[in-house]
Amino acid sequence: MLAAEPFVELILTLGLILLALSSLNLLGLMFARLITPSRRLVATSHAHAQLPSVLIQLPLFNEGELVDRVLEAVMALDWPRDRLQIQVLDDSTDDFSLSLSQRAVAKLRREGVQIELLHRIKRTAFKAGALAAGLERSDAEFVAIFDADFMPPTDFLRKTIDPLLAQPDLAYVQARWAHINRDDNLLTRTQARLLDSHFQVEQEARWRLGLPVPFNGTCGVWRRRAIDDAGGWQGDTLTEDLDLSLRARLRGWRSGFMKDLPVPGVLPVSVRAWRTQQFRWTKGFAQCFVKLLPMIWASPALPRWQKVMISFQLGQPLAFLIGAACVVLGLPFIAGAAVAGETLGRVAIVTSLLGFAAPIGFLTLAGIRSGARATATEVFGALFLTTGLLLSNARAGLEALLGYRSPFVRTPKGAVTAGPRRIVRWPNGLVELSAGLGLLGFALMEQPVTVIYLVMVIGGLLGVGTLQFLDGRALSKQTGAGS
Repeated sequence: MLAAEPFVELILTLGLILLALSSLNLLGLMFARLITPSRRLVATSHAHAQLPSVLIQLPLFNEGELVDRVLEAVMALDWPRDRLQIQVLDDSTDDFSLSLSQRAVAKLRREGVQIELLHRIKRTAFKAGALAAGLERSDAEFVAIFDADFMPPTDFLRKTIDPLLAQPDLAYVQARWAHINRDDNLLTRTQARLLDSHFQVEQEARWRLGLPVPFNGTCGVWRRRAIDDAGGWQGDTLTEDLDLSLRARLRGWRSGFMKDLPVPGVLPVSVRAWRTQQFRWTKGFAQCFVKLLPMIWASPALPRWQKVMISFQLGQPLAFLIGAACVVLGLPFIAGAAVAGETLGRVAIVTSLLGFAAPIGFLTLAGIRSGARATATEVFGALFLTTGLLLSNARAGLEALLGYRSPFVRTPKGAVTAGPRRIVRWPNGLVELSAGLGLLGFALMEQPVTVIYLVMVIGGLLGVGTLQFLDGRALSKQTGAGS
């Protein structure tokens, strides 16, 4: 028997309880979405002469030809041209992307459009730094932000600015993401399911409950005064959008959400790209957890129940780190080197049940698409692939808690096309495959019945590892064919 068995059992029990609470948080948001009445933003239409000046910021980094498409969508917006400023904030390091931005901006300037290109050689504070640098060159009252892979509808500004004009305490309005390439493959379908759950369940529930609705980094309009009052864009986390939106809430500003205003965007088509994106988001949330939690609990502007809900919101991604720790701590019990007490056994059962029920209900509530079978495929695909990020996202959470800084890594949304000689070394999934096979073999040798409890972890690791391996082989063939 292990000398440290009581301590290990205690830590494992506490970890499982935290995971159960995380699942209960999802269930709470799900039920809030079901039972609370819907809300609409108060808006007042304004005459043409009363419309304010709007700055549109387009932060880019090695986006290739996406700049042409997003500028085409921006130029189609229904807004007076004399009150519309456009900034292409292109920090690209490859000449291919930068030259495309320069050409596109020069063409529009010749047509009389108020547009400028800002290119920083040193990417201080990454996206946050680019946005802040752009604000220094404009005094527009409102600021709309679009990432390069989104295409706002023509009425976007009309629908978002009206509520901001009608409600002076509204800091920003966030629209919902839609997905141009949703049906490309199972990965894009599962990503769409996850994002639909975020916007149509989580964000909508927070909006109905009166909780702050975090800005999602794109497809939203900010009141310039709110940005300045909250302390401006800061680059000390990888989720500068979440950071600023919560700092604005602590200053007394409110947020608005428009579920019925979808903005089409592009989803990553490879597991490697999606894994990179999720790592950044997970680490950014954990960084905000460390940075903002003391301010949130010290704030007199928030009622206690909102402080609890925001704490769960910021801490939710740390479930990957806690889950990885629980898997490791559970190995002695699987091997029989430690014996689980009655309390641990009960907590494990409850946590497992909640761990299945909460995300399944949460993901399903995003809507039935193309029949029950297709919806079930998306839901369980999302469950397994998200669980397959256990190691990567656990590392993200641990780095954030330890204060380890890492650069902002752009998420590629398609094939590697940002230049004719660009080569990217894609991870081959060896870490996930080794962990998944090792865990499966260990469980089968020691206690085969435990595979039932570990099926999501094992299946997710093997799935993500295999898909990364296939991505790597496809890229190797592409590189070989081009050499």
